[in-house]
Amino acid sequence: LRAFRALVGAVCAGGGWLAVLRCVPTTLMPSDEPAAAVRGIVFRPQRYTLEALHQDEPRPPQRHEDGRLTYAFRGGESLVLRRLLEDHGYLPSPTADADLVWSSGHVGPETLLSLPRHAKVNHFPRSGVITRKDLLVRTIAMLRARCGRAAYEYLPLSFVLPADAAACTAAMGRDGGATWIAKPIASSQGRGISLLGSSAKLPVGEDCVVSRYVARPLLIDGYKFDLRLYVAVSSFEPLRACASSRRGAAKEERSGGGTRPAAESRYVFEEGLCRFSTARYSDPADGGSAADADVFAHLTNYSINKRSSHFVPNADAADDGFGSKWSLSALKRCLARNGVDVAALWRRVDDLLLRTLIAAEPSVAAAGRQVGTAGGRASCFELLGFDVLIDECLKPWLLEVNLSPSLGADTPLDLKVKSCLLADLLTLVALAPHDRAAARAKERTLRAAAIERLSRGEPTHRRPKGASDAGRGRTPLRRALRTLDAEARRAGGFRRLFPLAGGGEYLLLFAQHRPLNAALVRELDARCARAAQAEDEAEEEAADAEDAAGGAQGRGGTAGA
Repeated sequence: LRAFRALVGAVCAGGGWLAVLRCVPTTLMPSDEPAAAVRGIVFRPQRYTLEALHQDEPRPPQRHEDGRLTYAFRGGESLVLRRLLEDHGYLPSPTADADLVWSSGHVGPETLLSLPRHAKVNHFPRSGVITRKDLLVRTIAMLRARCGRAAYEYLPLSFVLPADAAACTAAMGRDGGATWIAKPIASSQGRGISLLGSSAKLPVGEDCVVSRYVARPLLIDGYKFDLRLYVAVSSFEPLRACASSRRGAAKEERSGGGTRPAAESRYVFEEGLCRFSTARYSDPADGGSAADADVFAHLTNYSINKRSSHFVPNADAADDGFGSKWSLSALKRCLARNGVDVAALWRRVDDLLLRTLIAAEPSVAAAGRQVGTAGGRASCFELLGFDVLIDECLKPWLLEVNLSPSLGADTPLDLKVKSCLLADLLTLVALAPHDRAAARAKERTLRAAAIERLSRGEPTHRRPKGASDAGRGRTPLRRALRTLDAEARRAGGFRRLFPLAGGGEYLLLFAQHRPLNAALVRELDARCARAAQAEDEAEEEAADAEDAAGGAQGRGGTAGA
């Protein structure tokens, strides 16, 4: 829209085609040269204690010869992120000139269109279709109608008020003994949440979501808990998503019929947070009125439970299985000790995460095409916080998706988890120094080339004869594979959720057929098959060599006798 308005203004002013070309952003002028490989910075946490984090003076920043590095916060900011950026040479800057823009809220099209080509921003347009509670309910409802309820049964029965008040009242009447939970559509940190036992207690005139309460959660020592899982999305078209994982845990293993890559969740142990209630759990339907239930027993929000007199803070990051907040690694060790098949459970959790991202894909991809974040521009990424509850049957339930998960660090465990998370995230998205002088020179070159083509009566985007994508190795699939492999090398503590080998079943869930997604899945399947074949051949060669060595030893023994 900005480029179109400038174009109309130039035409109306009578400035000729030269004036028109000067109004066209260089991002709309494809270069004839292949894109150079981006040398991203490898981020590493450098502050390991809360005292170091709160030091007023930042550490001596690293110097980068390729250019200066800048960042800008819009809305709230995270001290952990600020320190991490400053320790790696980043300086604060206005939003319009920043290399990294970190926003605590949604990012509008005007912000994305104003960013330079090299800049990164931490939100995709229209990602609120899954991060706002009412839109999440509507989005999943549409997917249930198209794919069947069984495909999206991990979200509790929910209604958006006041629009669905009649349907909600009828459902509560049918399930007379059930407990329901009401949440404001745009609140956070547990504000405004209440438990309901009957339709008479429904909020009147309030915009909220009413969901059936999961009354039989999995308990540890009698306490309810939920999971905060972090998911990074580097692209929605094609879809590329990663989940946080403990460093060094991703390996290739052999199981059954073939080799599975590290992208498969069954071989990766995630890292994140497990948040406990501070009072022992009891079914709210058994103890009288749901409205009188103890919030410290039924709500696991950290912001609520830290006010409880029974809250136990974590004082040592190494002791991550103690207190009212654990790491996911500690939770998995506890579950494994109690006989839970953790790998099978996490496959179900991964399935929940991926299906939710696929539900958002049509809206986000369409908005990205409108503002240029797909294809030529790669300026957006996303860090989402999924809140997941596990019931006593080991079924995961999606509670909500957070657009800007909390990055505060009140305890050593918070600092350890979130500083590593942010360092790996910034490494994954390939933040790199930017030479602004070289960028301006390239912009002038692109404009001059466009003017020359226009003077010959050719479109500004036409390439010279013989310069085809296939000849340059720049087909969409090859570019996508190179990007995928490069992200795999930078992944650090992240493991890929999609695309993945054996992920063909998820292609059926997309609202539209995405040929590039399907091609990536086929290529990963082929890589898996080639790896399995190579491993089988190596095992056969090793067995043949062992048999040959045994035969030679036997003949030698006979000759000696």
